[in-house]
Amino acid sequence: MKITAIISALAAATLVSAGKFHSTLPGKSNIVADSYIIQYQDGVSRSNAHENLRKHAVDYKIRNEYDLFNGAAIKVKSEHDGEALAAIPGVKHVWHVESFSLPKGEKPKKASKPSDIESSSLHHMTGVDVLHKKYKLTGKGVKVGIIDTGVDYKHPAFAAPGAAEGCFARYGKNCRVKYGWDFVGDAYDGSNDPIGDSDPMDCQGHGSHVAGIVGGNAFDIKTGPKPVVPWIGVAPEVTFGAYRIFGCNGEANTDVILAAMEMAFNDGMDIINMSLGGGSAYKENPTAILGEKLIAHGMNLGGAAGNDGSEGVWMVSDTGLGETATSVASFDNAFGAYNSFTYAGASHPYNPSVATGDKPIAAPASAVLVPLFDKAGVLQDGCDVAAYTGVDVKGKVVLLYGDFTRCGSVGRGNIARDAGAAAVLVQSVPFGLAGLTGADNLPMGSIENAAGAALLAGFKKNPKNAFTWSKTPTNVKVEGGGAPSDFSSFGLDGELRSKPDIGAPGGNIYSAYPRAKGSYAILSGTSMATPYYVGSQALYYQSKKSKPNGADVRRAFKNTATISKNFGSKTYASAAKQGAGLVNVLNAITATTAMSPDRIDLLDSVNLRKTQKITIKNTGKKTETYTLSHIPADALNSYATGNTWPTAEPKIEADYANVAFSSKKVKIAAGKSVKVTVTFTEPKNGDAKHFPIYSGYVVATPSNEGSPAVHVPYIGLKGDVRNVPIIDKDAGLPVVFAKANGKYEVPTANYEFNFKTSFPSVAVRYGSHTPNASIRIFDAKTKTFLGYVNSRNFGAAVGPSGRMVNLDKFNQLNVRRFDWRGEVFATEDITAKPVQLAAGSYNIVVASQKKLTKGAYPADFEIYDLGNVKVVA
Repeated sequence: MKITAIISALAAATLVSAGKFHSTLPGKSNIVADSYIIQYQDGVSRSNAHENLRKHAVDYKIRNEYDLFNGAAIKVKSEHDGEALAAIPGVKHVWHVESFSLPKGEKPKKASKPSDIESSSLHHMTGVDVLHKKYKLTGKGVKVGIIDTGVDYKHPAFAAPGAAEGCFARYGKNCRVKYGWDFVGDAYDGSNDPIGDSDPMDCQGHGSHVAGIVGGNAFDIKTGPKPVVPWIGVAPEVTFGAYRIFGCNGEANTDVILAAMEMAFNDGMDIINMSLGGGSAYKENPTAILGEKLIAHGMNLGGAAGNDGSEGVWMVSDTGLGETATSVASFDNAFGAYNSFTYAGASHPYNPSVATGDKPIAAPASAVLVPLFDKAGVLQDGCDVAAYTGVDVKGKVVLLYGDFTRCGSVGRGNIARDAGAAAVLVQSVPFGLAGLTGADNLPMGSIENAAGAALLAGFKKNPKNAFTWSKTPTNVKVEGGGAPSDFSSFGLDGELRSKPDIGAPGGNIYSAYPRAKGSYAILSGTSMATPYYVGSQALYYQSKKSKPNGADVRRAFKNTATISKNFGSKTYASAAKQGAGLVNVLNAITATTAMSPDRIDLLDSVNLRKTQKITIKNTGKKTETYTLSHIPADALNSYATGNTWPTAEPKIEADYANVAFSSKKVKIAAGKSVKVTVTFTEPKNGDAKHFPIYSGYVVATPSNEGSPAVHVPYIGLKGDVRNVPIIDKDAGLPVVFAKANGKYEVPTANYEFNFKTSFPSVAVRYGSHTPNASIRIFDAKTKTFLGYVNSRNFGAAVGPSGRMVNLDKFNQLNVRRFDWRGEVFATEDITAKPVQLAAGSYNIVVASQKKLTKGAYPADFEIYDLGNVKVVA
């Protein structure tokens, strides 16, 4: 159904209840000045909403208008802010327009030619290869919308199958990109006005790579740039819509993202791919809300879980947080093409540094190995010049330990080069092949952890062992391949919901790239995992010969995913890392069982949902008997030392729940369903004061071996989530600074502030979610509450917050500073302009609402009283 038809059915009305302004989340500074997303009350028409804005003297310019979302993006020219807009009758929600980036860390690597084409295919991991060959599924007839940097639609990988030539005209003959729009223009970077047109040509690269994963096809190429490998995407005959929301550089704003989502719906896309970066927050954000509406009206949506795995728990990204949207985690590709060397009779792959142009290492034959040991014989990281004292490394290959805690590859490379090294190899920690920026004029490469150990063993036997360096890449099975990617973000969300939902191949993925940038590239990220999942859905749609409900499709994939282990582990990875597991498209299509719900959120010890009912439906043609069982997964301990900031790498523990079933075997006739009661008992192991996140899978296995087992993931938190630290006290925060002359300084005991040239600034860091991150002002003498801080740089200090990342874009500790010049809001539901306080003595309190509480102050808040500040005229 078209959006216009949906909206026309709504009766026009003018409501008088005040709406809600969602102030910019603490930790996010990426707001667009004076620009807002407005969602109207249900039943309020566009004309009525504009009339109400005019009645309240709002001078504004329309940036975009939305139908199914029922709202608009506006730039305000008058003095009205978000609070004032929310108070206007007919307005339901107001948000700042914010900028989204492409997920961090997704930089292309030069594509190389594997020696074994078949074994290099990541489709072996997921059953897609079988669906291509045996079932002849290609995604034909399915429409997929790519909301990204555009698509190089003239790339021959996006031409129609069997075409003698590529697509040379927009949406024309031989072109599988049949729909699309450029909402922004080349020069757009998120800070300037978008200038769109009908041409969604990709000048950045990300969108073409994403589209290639969904459905690129290099097997049929007759002309144009030749791939280094006859490669094929997941669904090589899908029809594309390319909706460009990024310029050649920079970010994209929520107003154009919403517009792209609605156009994709109006163009009849079956599925949309949103490989966007974003902070960790709550599901009440505009893209998630619209995503839910689209899914309810027949679309499906895949959103990237994020590349913040190095940040620890609570970090899954915004876009896939909707109740029925899919948040996609990443698994590393099990195979890859890498340069290699031979040492002590064994061959090992390595990853050249970017600084040397990713060129193979060409060290002289005389360059033997020198491990950089300390006095105790332990391999060093090479960050200290003194470590080379007395060590002859001139013309030799230095082996370093790959812990990058103290310094990066550039610094240690410069030191090694100055010491005379011919090359440097860095042993990855804990495994895999790390990416190195590297030092100029020095060959550097990362090697697998096991390779480092093998080199050390070979060196001890014979220090004169020589290297033989390959001149071309070869195909290898990668250490860590087939397991969840280190970079993939951990859940949960702020309501202890199970996110991410599922995983897909996203590490070291070969795909199309703009012709102007080399035509093919290898990228890693949840941006690559998401289109793999979306392409898998296209195969599923084609196999069913109908358009199934979006939520049902997600359940089918989650039920049948492959539950996986971390690399080198004997236990299963947490559901907070891999969701339901690695997508198994063959299982999803051939399964004759459905299990719902598709996740179980147990919450915490205080709110434990101990008893759950699951429904098992036999969708096959014969009566089936199912055996119920339980697979426990790793527990994640992020607060083992009493820390207030979650550890970057959660401690894995064997804290397993006990799971009991009302019946361990059930017999179900064809087409019928049975409900089973499942009772959960929290793990006996695990300290509740450390808030371990435990998880596992409830499994139903049919007696018929021809049908795959199905499962549902569950997640719980042992302990009282109300006591999970919110503010980072470990960093000495929160604290009040004085901001004077553009600089922050520590005020003296009797410091006198003013609200013009030397004003208070409240510094905070949010280590986990809070439904209400507030900074409150009280009269120091009477203790009367005066209101919530209104910061001119970040808005009102009240409202929900996700957790912040550890470091900012300048690699400095990420601290949010609310500069306060005396403005406060009297209530949370702001209906008037902020009040300007006069000189006086004020008490500043940082109060963060605890999770899963009703928000009664002060009982439901984590409170830090920062004392009194004296403000003079």
